[in-house]
Amino acid sequence: MQVNAIKVGELPDFVSGSIWQKLSPKPVTLLRAVSQFHNPRANANDLALIIAHENNQLLGLVGLLPDYIHGEPDLPVSSNTCWWADPEKGRQIALPLFLRAFALCNQRMFMTDCTPHTISILRKTNWFDFPEMHPGIRGFLKFNFQEVIPQKVPRLQLLKPLLKVADTLLNFSFLPFHYFCRVRFSERHLKTEFVSKMELELHQFITSHSASEFVRRSVIELEWILQFPWIRQKTGEKNENHVDYPFSHMVRSFEQYVLKISEGNKTVGVIMISIRDGYMKVPYAYMEKENAVKVLQVIYQQALQKNATTLTVFHPELAEEMQRGKHPFIFRKKIRRLVAISKTLTKLHQKYSRLQDGDGDMVFT
Repeated sequence: MQVNAIKVGELPDFVSGSIWQKLSPKPVTLLRAVSQFHNPRANANDLALIIAHENNQLLGLVGLLPDYIHGEPDLPVSSNTCWWADPEKGRQIALPLFLRAFALCNQRMFMTDCTPHTISILRKTNWFDFPEMHPGIRGFLKFNFQEVIPQKVPRLQLLKPLLKVADTLLNFSFLPFHYFCRVRFSERHLKTEFVSKMELELHQFITSHSASEFVRRSVIELEWILQFPWIRQKTGEKNENHVDYPFSHMVRSFEQYVLKISEGNKTVGVIMISIRDGYMKVPYAYMEKENAVKVLQVIYQQALQKNATTLTVFHPELAEEMQRGKHPFIFRKKIRRLVAISKTLTKLHQKYSRLQDGDGDMVFT
């Protein structure tokens, strides 16, 4: 068995080299490699990936995304982007690979969307704290039994055609409600602009509304995120290159953009919206608390115009308003995100406690 540690500056050569070409499955996609190579918060010598392989078979991998705490270069940190092991041959190396990655990033690691299984493993190490995060809200704008039910009960996969028919009939019956919601949430006194380039005004606005954030991304990182995504939309062409990769990287539809929200001549909010296969998220939102209602109105407009299936938000002020205010949902529920912060970072997280929905690698997935 061979173990390789790949640095950020080595990613372009790695994905064009013989090891990557021969490995199955691939330890990183071309999109991820290019994106991480252009990470404005990474140095060439920062660790990006650790892999274990044997006879051209990938046995396990751990991915890292270099970052800063509170946007300060002298406070380096890494978020864990992926942790995978072959279910048969890689079980014994999963934890050693992770521990090696943890050591190589100087035990300065955080994870923003852990599974209960991952949390149970991390608790045993006694190297992490698990802060309680404000619950998010997921609102369902359309029925989607054809995907939800088979995911929860795999043996019902055969019922997918019947569930698709049920979804179609139910969603058709709710068309008048959706039309009513489009009218209700059409706030004409608010101006929304798609932002292609973030000028000084937006830089100042975002900076002034992110003082308590743990990561505190700037316009430089937001532009990088928009320019270098990790997933791409399928073209449907016969010769389309499908890479064997343990995680999702090709989708039916994907869109990500930034909106500036103004009232008169005053900017009241800046938001990033991500829509993947009909599932809408708000990775980043900047506003005063008293403007949360106005910003949410625009988010609802976008969800309805884009014909989204669900809308998920963790931003505390927006989530609270989603819970108590008028909404366009058929159904909504609270959801929780499990977060892990290495104990070497506990004091800094207590000082800068807010995490945005897109922090870590969540904005890319």
